[in-house]
Amino acid sequence: MNHEDQLILYAANQLDETERVEFKKHLAGCVRCQADLHLWQSVANEITASDSAVPAPVHLADSALEVIHAPSRLTRAFNGMTQLLRMQLLLMHNELWVGSAALMFIFLAMALLVARVEVLYFFVPMIAAGTVTLIYGSEHDPAAELTFATPISPWKILLARLTLVSAYNVFLALCATAGLLLILPPQALGELILGWLAPMTFLSALALLLSLWIGTSNALFISYTLWAAQYLALTSVSKWFAFLTPWLDSYRQFWQDPALLFIFGFTLILFALWSAGREQVQWRRTFIVG
Repeated sequence: MNHEDQLILYAANQLDETERVEFKKHLAGCVRCQADLHLWQSVANEITASDSAVPAPVHLADSALEVIHAPSRLTRAFNGMTQLLRMQLLLMHNELWVGSAALMFIFLAMALLVARVEVLYFFVPMIAAGTVTLIYGSEHDPAAELTFATPISPWKILLARLTLVSAYNVFLALCATAGLLLILPPQALGELILGWLAPMTFLSALALLLSLWIGTSNALFISYTLWAAQYLALTSVSKWFAFLTPWLDSYRQFWQDPALLFIFGFTLILFALWSAGREQVQWRRTFIVG
């Protein structure tokens, strides 16, 4: 380390005791270093004097403590999300929760009675699709005008309600699937869940999107018709219209492909969230209220 570097560190009081003693000896016999040290000390004194002339804000310490103890951005986002979910839960109809649970219990009893898991495979997606069409829109929300007057984006409101209802439907379906273990081995649990989860995701997303644009009744009619159409390949209808058989087989394979159903389902959900605040949907909501 040269004397210039030592001089800077000496002026800043950054040398250890041994280096400081040695530099003092050099400083005693070096006129140039003495002059440079005087210059550095003058600059330091000037800076200190300037800082002292500016008074610190009265609440500087309190503000600093608030910043230190303020929750992180992630914590604030989580708290905001929790508050939004709680608020939307209170606005949704209680009949929706009771009705879904009652239907799931009925169809589980039917599946156990006839010892056929296909009963749940068929009705679980329909229950989920039916409930998601009731979560958004003036015809289902008595406090719709108040809800839409808040500064919260419509897509956030829709996402919060969709999250609540979807989680509830999945919970009910899991409970029903666990009930099927009375007639099936536990090893089949994973296959059972996948058998209804993928179709439920796509059918619910389709019904939700359609309900935003053409209303609940039309959405349910189209969604249920498309869902039931896959079973035409299993009836004598395919014998009457043999030319439709390849199309029906392909259509049925689509409903049995979890990857495709999940991809299309989440795509439709994103489009539904985008559609939540669009003018066409706003116009339909106003038209229905009027």
